[in-house]
Amino acid sequence: METVLGTIGVVTAGSIVNSVTTLSSNIFNIIGYIKISKHIHQNEIIKILTKTDVVSTIKLLQAIITEIPEYYTNSISVIIALKNVQEIIENIETELKDIHTKITYNESLYLMSNLRSFDCKDNLDSIELKVSILDRRRDNLFKILEVFKNLNILDSDVNKEKIKKYLDDNNSNGFEIVKTDLLL
Repeated sequence: METVLGTIGVVTAGSIVNSVTTLSSNIFNIIGYIKISKHIHQNEIIKILTKTDVVSTIKLLQAIITEIPEYYTNSISVIIALKNVQEIIENIETELKDIHTKITYNESLYLMSNLRSFDCKDNLDSIELKVSILDRRRDNLFKILEVFKNLNILDSDVNKEKIKKYLDDNNSNGFEIVKTDLLL
Protein backbone atom coordinates (compact mmCIF):
# COMPACT_ATOMS: atom_id res chain seq x y z
CA MET A 1 0.00 0.00 0.00
CA GLU A 2 1.91 3.00 -1.26
CA THR A 3 0.94 6.61 -0.80
CA VAL A 4 0.57 8.42 -4.08
CA LEU A 5 2.09 11.83 -3.57
CA GLY A 6 1.35 12.91 -7.13
CA THR A 7 -2.24 13.68 -6.26
CA ILE A 8 -1.77 15.39 -2.91
CA GLY A 9 -2.01 18.93 -4.30
CA VAL A 10 -5.02 18.21 -6.47
CA VAL A 11 -6.88 16.31 -3.76
CA THR A 12 -6.09 18.90 -1.10
CA ALA A 13 -7.10 21.85 -3.27
CA GLY A 14 -10.11 19.90 -4.54
CA SER A 15 -11.35 19.21 -1.03
CA ILE A 16 -10.94 22.89 -0.12
CA VAL A 17 -12.75 24.02 -3.29
CA ASN A 18 -15.62 21.61 -2.58
CA SER A 19 -15.81 22.75 1.02
CA VAL A 20 -15.84 26.45 0.09
CA THR A 21 -18.56 25.80 -2.50
CA THR A 22 -20.71 23.95 0.03
CA LEU A 23 -20.14 26.56 2.74
CA SER A 24 -20.95 29.36 0.29
CA SER A 25 -24.23 27.73 -0.73
CA ASN A 26 -25.17 27.27 2.93
CA ILE A 27 -24.37 30.91 3.70
CA PHE A 28 -26.42 32.17 0.74
CA ASN A 29 -29.40 30.04 1.82
CA ILE A 30 -29.21 31.20 5.43
CA ILE A 31 -28.90 34.86 4.44
CA GLY A 32 -31.86 34.43 2.07
CA TYR A 33 -33.92 33.08 4.95
CA ILE A 34 -32.81 35.89 7.27
CA LYS A 35 -33.77 38.53 4.71
CA ILE A 36 -37.36 37.26 4.42
CA SER A 37 -37.90 36.58 8.12
CA LYS A 38 -40.04 38.87 10.25
CA HIS A 39 -37.61 39.06 13.15
CA ILE A 40 -37.59 42.11 15.43
CA HIS A 41 -33.86 42.60 14.79
CA GLN A 42 -34.11 41.91 11.06
CA ASN A 43 -33.15 45.46 10.05
CA GLU A 44 -30.02 45.33 12.22
CA ILE A 45 -29.04 41.97 10.79
CA ILE A 46 -29.54 43.06 7.18
CA LYS A 47 -27.65 46.31 7.86
CA ILE A 48 -24.61 44.38 9.16
CA LEU A 49 -24.74 41.87 6.30
CA THR A 50 -24.93 44.73 3.79
CA LYS A 51 -22.22 46.75 5.54
CA THR A 52 -19.80 43.80 5.58
CA ASP A 53 -20.69 42.83 1.99
CA VAL A 54 -20.24 39.22 3.04
CA VAL A 55 -22.26 37.73 0.17
CA SER A 56 -20.28 39.45 -2.58
CA THR A 57 -16.97 38.73 -0.88
CA ILE A 58 -17.73 35.03 -0.56
CA LYS A 59 -19.05 34.80 -4.13
CA LEU A 60 -15.83 36.36 -5.43
CA LEU A 61 -13.65 34.08 -3.32
CA GLN A 62 -15.60 31.02 -4.39
CA ALA A 63 -15.12 31.93 -8.07
CA ILE A 64 -11.41 32.65 -7.67
CA ILE A 65 -10.73 29.51 -5.66
CA THR A 66 -12.39 27.34 -8.31
CA GLU A 67 -10.25 29.00 -11.01
CA ILE A 68 -6.84 28.56 -9.35
CA PRO A 69 -4.65 26.51 -11.70
CA GLU A 70 -3.73 23.06 -10.45
CA TYR A 71 0.01 23.67 -10.56
CA TYR A 72 -0.36 26.38 -7.84
CA THR A 73 -1.53 23.69 -5.45
CA ASN A 74 1.99 22.29 -5.31
CA SER A 75 2.86 25.15 -2.97
CA ILE A 76 2.46 24.86 0.77
CA SER A 77 1.81 28.60 1.07
CA VAL A 78 -1.08 28.46 -1.42
CA ILE A 79 -2.60 25.48 0.41
CA ILE A 80 -2.26 27.30 3.76
CA ALA A 81 -3.87 30.44 2.36
CA LEU A 82 -6.75 28.41 0.89
CA LYS A 83 -7.24 26.53 4.16
CA ASN A 84 -7.25 29.80 6.13
CA VAL A 85 -9.95 31.23 3.87
CA GLN A 86 -11.97 28.03 4.20
CA GLU A 87 -11.75 28.10 8.01
CA ILE A 88 -12.97 31.68 8.37
CA ILE A 89 -15.85 31.02 5.97
CA GLU A 90 -16.78 28.05 8.19
CA ASN A 91 -16.76 30.37 11.19
CA ILE A 92 -19.02 32.87 9.42
CA GLU A 93 -21.38 30.05 8.49
CA THR A 94 -21.51 28.94 12.14
CA GLU A 95 -22.48 32.45 13.27
CA LEU A 96 -25.16 32.69 10.60
CA LYS A 97 -26.54 29.28 11.60
CA ASP A 98 -26.75 30.50 15.19
CA ILE A 99 -28.63 33.61 14.06
CA HIS A 100 -30.94 31.42 11.98
CA THR A 101 -31.64 29.20 15.01
CA LYS A 102 -32.38 32.24 17.18
CA ILE A 103 -34.69 33.73 14.56
CA THR A 104 -36.56 30.44 14.19
CA TYR A 105 -37.02 30.23 17.95
CA ASN A 106 -38.07 33.88 18.21
CA GLU A 107 -40.65 33.43 15.45
CA SER A 108 -42.18 30.52 17.37
CA LEU A 109 -42.88 32.71 20.40
CA TYR A 110 -46.38 34.09 20.81
CA LEU A 111 -46.58 35.25 24.42
CA MET A 112 -44.13 37.76 25.89
CA SER A 113 -41.87 37.39 22.90
CA ASN A 114 -39.90 40.53 23.74
CA LEU A 115 -38.89 39.06 27.10
CA ARG A 116 -38.19 35.53 25.91
CA SER A 117 -36.58 36.19 22.53
CA PHE A 118 -32.89 35.87 21.79
CA ASP A 119 -30.77 38.85 20.86
CA CYS A 120 -28.37 38.51 17.91
CA LYS A 121 -26.08 41.44 18.79
CA ASP A 122 -23.15 39.25 19.84
CA ASN A 123 -23.47 37.21 16.65
CA LEU A 124 -23.54 40.36 14.53
CA ASP A 125 -20.43 41.75 16.25
CA SER A 126 -18.72 38.42 15.69
CA ILE A 127 -19.69 38.40 12.01
CA GLU A 128 -18.26 41.88 11.54
CA LEU A 129 -14.98 40.75 13.08
CA LYS A 130 -14.88 37.54 11.06
CA VAL A 131 -15.58 39.34 7.78
CA SER A 132 -12.66 41.68 8.46
CA ILE A 133 -10.51 38.58 9.07
CA LEU A 134 -11.86 37.11 5.82
CA ASP A 135 -10.84 40.30 4.01
CA ARG A 136 -7.28 40.00 5.33
CA ARG A 137 -7.09 36.31 4.45
CA ARG A 138 -8.46 37.04 0.99
CA ASP A 139 -5.75 39.68 0.52
CA ASN A 140 -3.12 37.19 1.68
CA LEU A 141 -4.38 34.61 -0.81
CA PHE A 142 -4.31 37.17 -3.63
CA LYS A 143 -0.77 38.24 -2.71
CA ILE A 144 0.45 34.65 -2.63
CA LEU A 145 -1.18 33.90 -5.99
CA GLU A 146 0.47 37.03 -7.43
CA VAL A 147 3.88 35.88 -6.17
CA PHE A 148 3.45 32.45 -7.72
CA LYS A 149 2.12 33.85 -10.98
CA ASN A 150 5.67 34.57 -12.08
CA LEU A 151 7.33 31.53 -10.54
CA ASN A 152 7.67 28.13 -12.07
CA ILE A 153 6.27 25.82 -9.41
CA LEU A 154 7.60 22.40 -10.10
CA ASP A 155 5.42 19.35 -9.97
CA SER A 156 8.27 17.41 -8.43
CA ASP A 157 8.54 14.65 -5.88
CA VAL A 158 10.55 17.01 -3.67
CA ASN A 159 7.65 19.50 -3.54
CA LYS A 160 5.18 16.69 -2.89
CA GLU A 161 7.33 15.36 -0.06
CA LYS A 162 7.53 18.85 1.46
CA ILE A 163 3.75 19.19 1.34
CA LYS A 164 3.25 15.71 2.80
CA LYS A 165 5.74 16.46 5.60
CA TYR A 166 4.04 19.79 6.33
CA LEU A 167 0.61 18.17 6.49
CA ASP A 168 1.90 15.36 8.71
CA ASP A 169 3.77 17.73 11.04
CA ASN A 170 0.82 20.08 11.41
CA ASN A 171 -1.87 17.41 11.67
CA SER A 172 -3.89 19.33 9.09
CA ASN A 173 -7.48 18.15 9.23
CA GLY A 174 -9.44 18.31 6.03
CA PHE A 175 -6.50 17.34 3.85
CA GLU A 176 -6.48 14.00 2.13
CA ILE A 177 -3.76 11.81 0.71
CA VAL A 178 -5.06 9.28 -1.74
CA LYS A 179 -3.75 5.75 -1.37
CA THR A 180 -4.10 3.64 -4.45
CA ASP A 181 -2.03 1.63 -6.88
CA LEU A 182 -4.05 2.80 -9.88
CA LEU A 183 -2.36 6.19 -10.04
CA LEU A 184 1.19 4.87 -10.05
